[in-house]
Amino acid sequence: MELWTGLYLVSLLTIARCLLVSSYTVHLNKLSFENAQNYCEPGSFLTNIPNEKEMEKILKTIWDMNSKNATSFWIGLKRNKGTCLQKNLPLRGFHWTVDNSTQSDIKTWKTEPSGSCASLRCGLLSVEYSNSGTKTYWFVDASCRHEYPFICKRNKLACPRPEILGSRDMIEPKNDPYTRQIYCRSGHRFNLTCSKDLVWTVAGHENVDISQLCLGCNKGYRRDASGNCADVNECEESKPCEQECQNTEGSYKCLCSYNDDGICNEPSQSPTTTLKNRDKSVLTQPTSPPDDVRTNKTAVHTDESAGDISNIVVPVIIALLIFIVLLVIVAAIVKGCLRRRSIKLAQRKAEAVALNGSSSMEKVNEKEET
Repeated sequence: MELWTGLYLVSLLTIARCLLVSSYTVHLNKLSFENAQNYCEPGSFLTNIPNEKEMEKILKTIWDMNSKNATSFWIGLKRNKGTCLQKNLPLRGFHWTVDNSTQSDIKTWKTEPSGSCASLRCGLLSVEYSNSGTKTYWFVDASCRHEYPFICKRNKLACPRPEILGSRDMIEPKNDPYTRQIYCRSGHRFNLTCSKDLVWTVAGHENVDISQLCLGCNKGYRRDASGNCADVNECEESKPCEQECQNTEGSYKCLCSYNDDGICNEPSQSPTTTLKNRDKSVLTQPTSPPDDVRTNKTAVHTDESAGDISNIVVPVIIALLIFIVLLVIVAAIVKGCLRRRSIKLAQRKAEAVALNGSSSMEKVNEKEET
């Protein structure tokens, strides 16, 4: 008895705990008639019970819920305000809300409905249990404001085929069009259910984009049972750090005692490489470098800066030297040309004097002046 009570309390904490049997769903959370009716829509409605065959399916669904404390359930029976009791009709003046029909093969009422025509009345299915199943059943009327569990019946509309990228196989269980088993190429497996809104969701998890279920996640993430990409805790799974490990979104950090800031990021190194590097650091480098080491570092930076300046000055000096050499060569060539010209003029003067005397010499001088 305590087991059934515990199961019932768990079911009340959920928004809707239901098992699919044929096209009926039994909901153990208690709502008023109107709220229960709205809850079933748009993919289903508060069930009608037109005949004994449908009644048997509903009773089996109730029994399979494994909660025998709930004995009264809203069904789609309603009698409007102003409509009086009609004892000659099976539904006593009530009608099925799904189609306004007043016909039913079920005529069993636990008690006669209220004879008052001044109030709105709604119908319940009342049941009793035996050790092997549902024992007896009746129709009962009640105020529509009272809260009870309720039974929904699905519309005849079928859920569309779920479209899932990267899926390897999709299995539809026999005689259950509202569930699917999805097998991904990655090896992941998911169970889908068709909601009352005719939308496919991961069983037990809503608001998941099922089209992405079989696609890979970013590095450092993995699909969980709900189909979402969840962070992988590398610190627990692979133990990558020698000392303390801190998990982060999509990665991790190794906390090292020898670093100045106390943190070293080595997600790309294997644990063996990390260990070797740390041993070398401990052996070759003190925790706090001495002042002379810091001075040497400064000197190195200065030399490097001087080297950068010399790389600019030396080419400029070489270029200037080459320019000066070229000037000297050009000046020597010009001087040589002028000298040869002077020699030629002197030779001409000498020849003129020898041949023509002074008159020829004057002509030569006139020619030079011109």
